[in-house]
Amino acid sequence: MSNSSQLNVLNNDFTLTIIDEAAKRVRDVVNGGLPETAGLRVGVVGGGCSGLTYDVIIVVGPQPRDTILEINNTRVFVNESSAQYLNGMIVDWISSMQESRFVFQNPNETGNCGCGKSFSVDTASSQQSSGQ
Repeated sequence: MSNSSQLNVLNNDFTLTIIDEAAKRVRDVVNGGLPETAGLRVGVVGGGCSGLTYDVIIVVGPQPRDTILEINNTRVFVNESSAQYLNGMIVDWISSMQESRFVFQNPNETGNCGCGKSFSVDTASSQQSSGQ
């Protein structure tokens, strides 16, 4: 991994790190014709064999309940209800001949499925770490 930036937000010690390669990928897409309000929306949704999946998409702007962050010169939108599952997460980008995708290192994960598409968390500790 190379250089990264962090930002503390949401009235508590919320940290999300975007590695340079991931930030560059988002900026390349945004600069390819999207409005300057565009950015990376990061969240989680229920699903998959382990219970949760990452919901990561480049969007033209935030949703009403998103927190807007500027991390590593990249606009990032975090869904308010997902923040407890994303605190401390690192977002990176991998690109090889076989695949190109965002990858996540999430300290809140307590398990994941064999295919790597979904994950689980200990809801008691994730709510405690988010101050809920």
